[in-house]
Amino acid sequence: DIRKITPALRTLGNFVSGSDIQTQSVVDSGVLDSLVKTLDSAKKNIRKESCWLVSNIAAGNHNQINTLVRNPEVMTRVISAASSAEWEVRKEAAWVCSNIATGGSEMHAEILVHHGGLKALCDMLESSDTKIILVVLEALERILQIGEKHTRPYTSHIDEYGGLEQIEKLQEHEHDEIYKKCVKIIETYFDGEEVDNENIAPSVQDNEFKFGVPQAKNLEKQLDAASETKPQQFNFSF
Repeated sequence: DIRKITPALRTLGNFVSGSDIQTQSVVDSGVLDSLVKTLDSAKKNIRKESCWLVSNIAAGNHNQINTLVRNPEVMTRVISAASSAEWEVRKEAAWVCSNIATGGSEMHAEILVHHGGLKALCDMLESSDTKIILVVLEALERILQIGEKHTRPYTSHIDEYGGLEQIEKLQEHEHDEIYKKCVKIIETYFDGEEVDNENIAPSVQDNEFKFGVPQAKNLEKQLDAASETKPQQFNFSF
């Protein structure tokens, strides 16, 4: 019964928004594998609740984020939703990306970028939601910090994805925090003087990013080993 899926997702989402122990119990039960189907649902509200549940896992500890980023089927669906789904779904998916980038390890953030998360974050800068813009800027700033530390070409990719153009525009935003964050990002990671004089919009490249970040399978080998216990699977089919 499809009517039972949304309440089930909401209940599980409330569990994973609790303590680390509560979150871990849900993660250990194999909920992420079951979310693959709900993230593909034709029902907007089911996809929204699914992304909300994932965002709470992404706000967990590093072990829980490990489990999430090591599930490529969930990651690709959430990142796709952040770029192209209905706004209510995109907003929840954006929180997933931001939580991984700002609360995870450097490796977690790099896996997020590998799966297309950087472009999804840049796309969200066109939002009119002040809170979403702020969390996206925080995520981009963390990714840029990592890129600078490890010589990743993240500044170039942000430019290619149209993110730099949006950050430039957001310097005119009425919200003081957004203005200050954009100025800081441009002055720290881009040539501020050159950017201010740049009138040509950056091009958007559709080709998949293939350099600067190790392959996902190699990244996963560097993550903490997951539990060998085979989890019991949730079933949302009812």
